[in-house]
Amino acid sequence: MEKVKKFKELCSEMERREKNLNEELKEYIQKANNVCKLGGFVSYEDKIIDPFDSIPDELKKEYEYIFSQIHEHVRSQFQWNNEINQAYKEAQDEILDYVQQKTQSQDMVNHIRQTMGRIAQVNRLVAIEYGEQSISNI
Repeated sequence: MEKVKKFKELCSEMERREKNLNEELKEYIQKANNVCKLGGFVSYEDKIIDPFDSIPDELKKEYEYIFSQIHEHVRSQFQWNNEINQAYKEAQDEILDYVQQKTQSQDMVNHIRQTMGRIAQVNRLVAIEYGEQSISNI
């Protein structure tokens, strides 16, 4: 079950990435709040707007760099989500193909697909594990 294994590996990586991204977002918020305390604000493009010229240029450059890096990580997370969605679909297909080959029962395939779909609404990893358990029971 190569695709199932790949999906599980991606889930582990996703957990690590989400933890790191959460830490970066906390940093972003802290720095943006600091900019506000200094009389400025952060634009949609992650640029510091300093209407009173009260923020040192070096600090602006440092913060803008950090903001742009975090923004890029958020953007890459979106691409990563697309990849993990595709990996889930491939893992589910692999499980259902295996069930179809072993049982020759479309009813069994439909039942497992529907159950996995309901579980996946809450947790896709658990849905894949359910599929694996279903295979081991065949």
